[in-house]
Amino acid sequence: MTTPAAIAADMELNAVTADTYALAELTFPKVLARFAERTPDKVFLTETATGRRFTYGELDAWTDRVAHALHGIGVARGGHTGLLMGNSPEHLAVFLAIAKIGAVSVPVNTAARGELLRYYLGQSDCETVVVDASLASRLQDVLAELPLLKRVIVVRTGDDGEGTVDPVGTIAVADFHALVERAPEAPFVPPVAPRFCDLVLIAYTSGTTGPSKGSMLSQAAALTYGTSAAEAQGYRASDIFYVCLPLFHNNALLAATGAALVCGASVVMSRRFSVSKFWGEIRESKATITNFLGAMSSFLWSQPPSPADADNCLRLVSMAPTPKYAAEFEKRFGLCAMNNYGLSDYGMVTSFTQWDARSKLGSIGRPRRGVQVRIVDDDDLELPPGEVGEMVLRFDEPWRGTMGYYKMPEATLNSRRNLWFHTGDRGMSDADGYLYFVDRKKDCIRRRGENISAFEVEQIIATHPGVADAAVFPVATAANDEEVAAVVVAKPGSGLDALQLVEHCQRNMAYFMVPRYIQFRDAMPTTMSQKVEKFKLRQELEAGLSQAWDREAAGVVLAR
Repeated sequence: MTTPAAIAADMELNAVTADTYALAELTFPKVLARFAERTPDKVFLTETATGRRFTYGELDAWTDRVAHALHGIGVARGGHTGLLMGNSPEHLAVFLAIAKIGAVSVPVNTAARGELLRYYLGQSDCETVVVDASLASRLQDVLAELPLLKRVIVVRTGDDGEGTVDPVGTIAVADFHALVERAPEAPFVPPVAPRFCDLVLIAYTSGTTGPSKGSMLSQAAALTYGTSAAEAQGYRASDIFYVCLPLFHNNALLAATGAALVCGASVVMSRRFSVSKFWGEIRESKATITNFLGAMSSFLWSQPPSPADADNCLRLVSMAPTPKYAAEFEKRFGLCAMNNYGLSDYGMVTSFTQWDARSKLGSIGRPRRGVQVRIVDDDDLELPPGEVGEMVLRFDEPWRGTMGYYKMPEATLNSRRNLWFHTGDRGMSDADGYLYFVDRKKDCIRRRGENISAFEVEQIIATHPGVADAAVFPVATAANDEEVAAVVVAKPGSGLDALQLVEHCQRNMAYFMVPRYIQFRDAMPTTMSQKVEKFKLRQELEAGLSQAWDREAAGVVLAR
């Protein structure tokens, strides 16, 4: 058993503090090289599905070789590469190799298909796509609609249902492992060394006020997800991060895997969250830290209690949002709940930590070092403690926040009104400076950890030839979550029914975006300016939810 003295020594020697990294040193190649030199034989990554392990030294050498392979076929500094990949060592290796080249990764939600997939890859100007073979058919469907795409690299993992990509036009198709096998086994030295202020990642938001926006992160901004979390929460080199959230989200890629990297810690990677496998993998891996999003905590909490519940090594769990039963969750599973608030639009900004008073549990904590947070009214004037307003943010240092939205200058400017980033989230502070999330101003649905743009769902529904109008909004569930609801006005004589609409949605959007509840109406309630009064639709639907068509009650199973 680790002794208190050993823990204290580990924290003192390995804790990330304000002066651990100079801003100009924050690039992925430099951070990885730092630990490849210091602790080359320490295991950084373990994949639960296969048992594969990679030390810091092996990962550095492998990503050098992947960088040689990608650069050799035309992935150059500043070029954009889409990553349509599930959780795997290959996913992380490609991301790090692209960072070494000085190029830009565009992680894509693996549930995207049809028009949504075309939008992500087209709007981001991807010249290259790296795709898991199991997702190849989805990419094939949109290849002809991506005029800037030059090459596709297919990653085969041995899973069932793997496919391939057939070349379209001048698009070249290559096999990932064959490319890497032919690449030099030598350090990768790019023509121009990546800098901390170089763009490294375009992360798509949920598109809460219109089409999804690509948030641009510099190398430094991406890595400060990890450095600021490690500093605030007391992460240390002996920690083992269990990652089961998808790597195409900043939470898993930057706030967990990135945090482990900057600490010199370790990562155990699962392909996806599974209630039945979760505690077994936690115990087997001896994981000490993990992150929850959405209803994950609810799913685990609702399982029958067991005498073995506290038999695990977890010491910290980030719970976003923090459920009302968090204190009981801590006792039952023998761990400490924390919370971290941030947005892919801007960065991570607050932390509720293991050292904060448990009476404040439920708070999103206090601002991290170097971050300013204000609660303001509609005129951007600061409100006193106890009053609810919009949360606005500002970093003290350059390059810690995002660089704006890709090819959306107006949206970028609007989000930074009066020199503060406007979150669109409403919150309040108490007399002790603790912040509390209240709700969202944005037209956004939060379902099982996924942010869903009502606008995008509406736009895709509207492409059905039988739809005259559509309104999409969230309805609350008993599990402290939200489900997608759609009210639709069908064109006269179309004969459109709910099943046909669901089939259309599944062909053109991620499975988690497909409405669960559907109601047909003859007309929408509107304001004098002809805006749909969604609040009325939501009130009426929630009051008579049993009368709406329910996808789950109808037994419709969505393909993932």
